[in-house]
Amino acid sequence: MQLKTPVHLYSILIGLLLLAECECTVGRHSSIFKSILSTNDECGRYLNESNGNCSVRCRGLLHRFWDDQRGNLGYYALKQFYQPDPEDKCYLNRTMRCLKQVPVSDESCQRVAQYVRCYKDQYGEENTATARFIPFTPIQQTRILMECAAILGISEDSLREAAKNSGEIPQEACLLRCFLIRQGLYSEAGGFELERFELQCGGYGSGWNPVAIQQCIANVTDCDSCTKVHRMAKTCLQLHFKVLPFPNSNLDNLIPVIVEFYGGLLNFLLTLEPTALQNTFLAGFTLSAQVTI
Repeated sequence: MQLKTPVHLYSILIGLLLLAECECTVGRHSSIFKSILSTNDECGRYLNESNGNCSVRCRGLLHRFWDDQRGNLGYYALKQFYQPDPEDKCYLNRTMRCLKQVPVSDESCQRVAQYVRCYKDQYGEENTATARFIPFTPIQQTRILMECAAILGISEDSLREAAKNSGEIPQEACLLRCFLIRQGLYSEAGGFELERFELQCGGYGSGWNPVAIQQCIANVTDCDSCTKVHRMAKTCLQLHFKVLPFPNSNLDNLIPVIVEFYGGLLNFLLTLEPTALQNTFLAGFTLSAQVTI
């Protein structure tokens, strides 16, 4: 028996991976929330050790604050598990000094364990029990995009055409609205989840002003629901949302396009020289461990 609509192996595999996430909360769509305790328990099931350095690296991978391929330490994804003392004015400087002392030549398990120790000793009190929002990977976001396209009746061919020719995304406003809702970044009842949004976008830096953003959002009126969300995201949150061709044409039938999604100031970050990038750490940008540490 043949199915009228083909089910891609890619969608099945990614779907199974997400079903395995231990704290996917009902009512928050595809959003995932994990605590240090729950992730340590999860990593203990995967590894032959419970408290070793590779368990910390495992947590880094699952919490998205570590990337083996790029050697990136995700500042925003990690710091949400640590609470500085309000009276401590030097915690960020101490943390920076500690991170810079970690040898980049160390193997990844030892290196990540030392990075996390810097936060635990210098940044603030570790919160092991509270579940925090886990940023989506580009592959997970692409899966969500394709789900939303299917829901809205947007064909894969039309997305491929938009990606190939850098053209307008079909039904872009409604596609973006669905994309944000599925990630738990926006809801009709609660509006934008700004803390999660900043975390997902890797940080907006010192220019991030939630009060000003809320004022900007309040001024967007007299639109249908899709256009309203689109205008708020583009104007008030400086959102970049684009579809690109999948780099490997041999897998085009499995992954038609990939999605490019980030906040406007992150684009500025990517253009900085290493020295300037290091200076932006104190302003709250994401750290690149290979460049700055």
